Amino acid sequence: MIYFTENDIDRLIEDDVPVGDMTSELLGLEGKNGTIALFARNDMIVCCTEEASRMYLKAGLDVSFVVPSGTSLKKGGKIIEATGNAAAIHMVWRTGLVIIEFASGIAGRTRKLVTMAQAANPEVTVAGTRKHPPFLKKVALKALIAGGGIPHRTGLSDTILIFREHLEFVGGYKKLGSVIDHIRSLQKERKIVVEAHTPEECADCVKAGADAIQIDKMTPRQFEECAKGCRSINSGVCMIAAGGVNASNIVNYAVAGADVLVTSYMYFAPPADIKAKIGSIE
Repeated sequence: MIYFTENDIDRLIEDDVPVGDMTSELLGLEGKNGTIALFARNDMIVCCTEEASRMYLKAGLDVSFVVPSGTSLKKGGKIIEATGNAAAIHMVWRTGLVIIEFASGIAGRTRKLVTMAQAANPEVTVAGTRKHPPFLKKVALKALIAGGGIPHRTGLSDTILIFREHLEFVGGYKKLGSVIDHIRSLQKERKIVVEAHTPEECADCVKAGADAIQIDKMTPRQFEECAKGCRSINSGVCMIAAGGVNASNIVNYAVAGADVLVTSYMYFAPPADIKAKIGSIE
């Protein structure tokens, strides 16, 4: 579960209503009652409805219906419904709709990638990188999970992933064995992932004792050959395909023997299309 704090919800509302809603105030909407309901204009994987619901509740609305994140919804399906003060409805209407549209777009694209990849290789997992748009980590990760993907890295703090750029400062791939030994002496419980770009670097990684090798920007055919070579040295090594993985080639990488497919492609999906219906209650 991706946890959104009360401050996160407050900031979502405040961002759109920093010092009040001028239009609603001038129209005298305070004290009038109304309804708001959101509907899917197309088939979609719903996400961030819980956060929209919390915004509604914080604004004082009564939420009577909400579809959980991760739900597959058909065109025309109802997503959320609430009643209450008309001014409050207009205060949270747009932001609540947009966060669901944005997150559901990511969730839908993730679900498509997962379905395609696992149809070709049921054991493969689809992982989202940390290359999501800035300040949108929680929304992006929640949407990724709702679509059936997993986080590759939530950030720099949760995994050991050694890049070529790191190795520039500690002796390169030829010194990788001593580097891994040093890290493992300090972090015995964690797996060590190393990124490689050539067959030679892949061989160096597996011989040095890397638990997983992330191969960057190889073609599926090249990846398959490297994976076979690495597994001939260590049959248990985890092989990760990364760099340019998208809907056009994800099946090829899955068939090539990847254990994990790492991509940021889902984060740049078009938003879902949602219809808002707002009405007055006499």
